Amino acid sequence: MINKATAGIFMLGVLSVLLFACSGAQEIYPPPVNPFLSGAPALDKTTLAQPTKAVLVWLEAQGTTAPPESAQRALAEKIKQKFPAGKPLEIVGVTTIPAPAGDPLPELRKASAPFQVRQALVVMPNAAEMSSPVWLKYGQNGSGPGTRTDSYISIALVAIDLDTGTRLFSVMSNGAARLWKMDYEDARPFYPRISPGAYSSAFIYPERNAFPPGEVRTVALEDAVNGLIYKLDQAIGS
Repeated sequence: MINKATAGIFMLGVLSVLLFACSGAQEIYPPPVNPFLSGAPALDKTTLAQPTKAVLVWLEAQGTTAPPESAQRALAEKIKQKFPAGKPLEIVGVTTIPAPAGDPLPELRKASAPFQVRQALVVMPNAAEMSSPVWLKYGQNGSGPGTRTDSYISIALVAIDLDTGTRLFSVMSNGAARLWKMDYEDARPFYPRISPGAYSSAFIYPERNAFPPGEVRTVALEDAVNGLIYKLDQAIGS
């Protein structure tokens, strides 16, 4: 993830990057989607029995703006690792499946069966992306046309009683990231940069000419997952 795939994070002021366009771009998060979301009460309005064991079932986002499947699987595992045995909420395992096309409950029960628990945490991301032209200035004299790509992710988690199909609670989280790159194939000494989070002034700055495909979406998804972990941990994970 972020800390392994990059050489470091530098503050915007240190990088001396000036953006002359799109400085007022609005955040446009996609609506949360989850086949179990309708009728699910918010977590802060729910009293839960503790301790609770559950399996995490990740419904993979699809489409041209979706984060890479490998990133979705890795971040599903990250959620699991934050809720080990001994916590009020214990995630005993994780599985990723495509979003069901029909009745989702039979598919959810089938995916959850190997873990032998009564509850499932069903997580599904939704992604949106927009690109716009920018004029980038770097160093003392360098400048040129570039592109800013904004990736927005919403995540909806719904806890399900696998025996009855009851929606127990829901949690929502948003994430964002921005990619700045020159429109030239090789624009050194300017390298592509990703800023994680909606308001962060930090940059992922690996000093290579290109990020892996979909990396800005991966960073936005991790931002959303971090928010989801925080909300769960604050409510029932400590």
